[in-house]
This record gives sequence, C-alpha cells and structure tokens, in this order.
Amino acid sequence: MTSILFLGKTVLTFCLYVLILRLWMQHVRVNFYNPFTQFIVKITQPIIGPLRKVIPSIGRIDTATWILLYLFAVIKIIFVLYFNLTNTPIFSIEYLLYAVAAIVHDAGNLLFWLLLFRAILSWVSRGQSGADELLAQLTEPFIAPIRRIVPPLGIIDISFMIFVFILMFLNMLAFDIVGYLWILL
Repeated sequence: MTSILFLGKTVLTFCLYVLILRLWMQHVRVNFYNPFTQFIVKITQPIIGPLRKVIPSIGRIDTATWILLYLFAVIKIIFVLYFNLTNTPIFSIEYLLYAVAAIVHDAGNLLFWLLLFRAILSWVSRGQSGADELLAQLTEPFIAPIRRIVPPLGIIDISFMIFVFILMFLNMLAFDIVGYLWILL
C-alpha cells in the first residue's frame, strides 16, 4: 500500500504543480514564447479548453483552472487520508477546507523548488538561458521586497535564503494551524 500511496500522491502533486504554474504564469504574464510556458499550456489545454466552454472566466480570473485545481486538491486530500488513516470516512466536509490548505502548501513547495532551481541556474548559466528568464519572472515578485531591505552583500545575494526561511516558517505554521483545526473538528 505504501507504493500506491507514493505513486498516487506524486501524480496528484504533479497535477497540482502544473495547474498552479499555469495560474501563476497567467497572473505574472510570463513570456508565452518560452518553451516551458508552452509546455505547461499544452499539457493542460486538453482539460481546461473544454472546461472553459462550460465555466467562463470572470474578468482576469481563470475560473475553470481554479476549479480544476481545487478539484485535484480535494482528490489528493481524500486519497492521502484514505490510505494514511484507518476508519476515516470517504468524504467529509472538512476535506474542502483541507483542500485549500493543500493548495497553499503545494504552492509554497513549488515556490521553494523554483527558487532552488533559480539559485542553481544563477551559478551555472548566469542569466543566459530562457529558464533563467522564466524563473526570474515567477520568483522576483517575492524576492524583490526582501532585496530592498537587505541588499546583496558583494556578489552574494542572501535574499533567497531569507525568503526560504520565511517560507519554511509559514509552512510549519500552516501545519500547526491545520493540526489544531483537525483536533477541533
């Protein structure tokens, strides 16, 4: 059962990452001609395209993608709780709240990995690749406020490290809050 849990959780997390990336790229308005951006759009278009015909966007909000993201988060919560806990109901109304927490948690994890890739690429390619441009467009809105407070120390930019510590703290705080809510409900 552990292998099924691992496989299912990995696939569902990947789906959440792809949907979060699609929404994030739309919000930040990244370069659409970047190959990675085109990959994300092409991999999600077979599901989101028909869904958009049924669920139209509200202004700049891509409601079809948001609903699909939330649906995958609920499926992930049900799947993980079903395999991890005994005597759990197949569905409970609390799962809807946990799905929001799962989206926030996975968005934080995705941000961590993007920051890590950006840091590694900055050592290797020094801003010369399309991946650097895309990662900068996605992560700079989070790093720039810290960089204004703590400027780079020579060639060393510690704003990434400060943001990762903040991200880790928020992740732990979220787990504490969700754990507390689990006890109350």
